[in-house]
Amino acid sequence: MTAFVLRRLLQGVVTLWVVASLTFVLVRLTPGGPFDGAKPLPDAVRAHLGRSFGLAEAVPSPVAGTLDHFQVHVGQSVSQGTVLARLRLSDGSESLVRAPRDLTIVQLVGQPGRVLRAGDVLLVRETSWLQQYLTTLTSWASGDLGVTYASEGSRTVVEQLGDAAPVSLELALLALGLALLVGVPLGAWTALRPRSWLDHVTTAAALAVVSMSTLVLAPVLLVVFGVWLQWLPWGGWEPFAFSWEHLQPKILPVATLALVYAAWFARLTRAGLLDVLGEPWVRAARARGLTERQVVLRHALRGALVPVVAFLGPAVAGLAAGSVVVERVFAVPGMGDVFVTAALNRDLPLVLGAVLLYAAGLILANLAVDVACAALDPRLRRAP
Repeated sequence: MTAFVLRRLLQGVVTLWVVASLTFVLVRLTPGGPFDGAKPLPDAVRAHLGRSFGLAEAVPSPVAGTLDHFQVHVGQSVSQGTVLARLRLSDGSESLVRAPRDLTIVQLVGQPGRVLRAGDVLLVRETSWLQQYLTTLTSWASGDLGVTYASEGSRTVVEQLGDAAPVSLELALLALGLALLVGVPLGAWTALRPRSWLDHVTTAAALAVVSMSTLVLAPVLLVVFGVWLQWLPWGGWEPFAFSWEHLQPKILPVATLALVYAAWFARLTRAGLLDVLGEPWVRAARARGLTERQVVLRHALRGALVPVVAFLGPAVAGLAAGSVVVERVFAVPGMGDVFVTAALNRDLPLVLGAVLLYAAGLILANLAVDVACAALDPRLRRAP
């Protein structure tokens, strides 16, 4: 079992790196930038923000001299070796400052006629994707996810996610617990009464709910129970507060996420239990004089729950994706709300941090599912 867990952990680390790298590239390919707005920022402000967040860096003057003039302009992309500026040296000769590599100009710092010392800032350029990627990976490896653009550097990504993650975790745990509490007993009950009216009604209802998504369920439940009937409030989520006053705003978002997966768990439990009840070892248990209750609870249900446990991984992924919609609809201040807001604001460090946290959570959840399945069925421990 130890080798099995270590192998899964190694696969999880590789998966996390791939997800982080793809997210980095996709974010950089998205049109627009974090400092774009209705009113263009001055070059000096944009350069300062870029240097603060690792998106730009200064290009120093290689020698001392008087700046004659620039041969480039802001926003221009130049290749390595292109002449950036001309300097007049103290002996009256001229020196050409060339681009050390391909770069894009963000700000021209020096003014013509200004005396520069060697090492003084001549201009500010954008950093390359590779440089940003390597810097980002290094900071992630040290546990530093950077600062959020929206807070102008006053709030770290870890602090922002630390406030939102407990809310999403509570929402997912409550929804998953409710789905299991409803789905597994209902599936077992219908499996013990196949082709009865209860079986037909439950199967039809489960199929109808599975065919829907949180995009449909969330607005419908909100309009029916929150607006028309006014039975339940929404908004005002307090993490891990379970008084009736604090539970009421949690009922609709938890029920929205739980309904779909309760239907899945019911269908999987029913199919698994029907399959196991026909096995020879179950008939042998009945032949030994065990009651039907003992046969089901002690023997059959364990084997029937293997597909249910295996589905927990995709269920956790679905809960994470569905929580983005649910949190926006019901004003839940969780990870989904933070992620959508960060994406709309082009807050790149916060987007990357949220994706990393989601990916790490899903990897750990799938690892727990794999371990649980291996405990129920030892043959799975030899799986690659």
